[in-house]
Amino acid sequence: MSLSVQIVTPAAVAWTGTVDEVQAPGLSGEFGALPGHALLLSATRPGVVTLHQGGGQTRFLVGAGFAEVSAEKVTLLVDLCEQAGSVDKGAAAEALAAAESRLMHASPDSPEWVEARAAAELASARLEA
Repeated sequence: MSLSVQIVTPAAVAWTGTVDEVQAPGLSGEFGALPGHALLLSATRPGVVTLHQGGGQTRFLVGAGFAEVSAEKVTLLVDLCEQAGSVDKGAAAEALAAAESRLMHASPDSPEWVEARAAAELASARLEA
């Protein structure tokens, strides 16, 4: 038995296929899904999605979004999806430093702080990818 998986961004379907297991970054922590999983709807945070297939694995960096899990299907609706191996770590480190600087100078109740926090989370996820 396997899971049908789709990773969808606003631009396109980034990946589709069947896998044995999915690991994804939920807001409250990582979660996994196997065939036969109970129904689940979760907000997701920027991070790495790992797809396990026949003893191997494929990893994607994804942005924030939502995950819908059923017994036979996982759909990730995310704002971006990139191959984990293609991430430029130097650019991610620079983006994280810039976002942290903006966080230090913005008021926590301002839109600038919210944008800087999202940028910092994404840059951190890129460094983990």
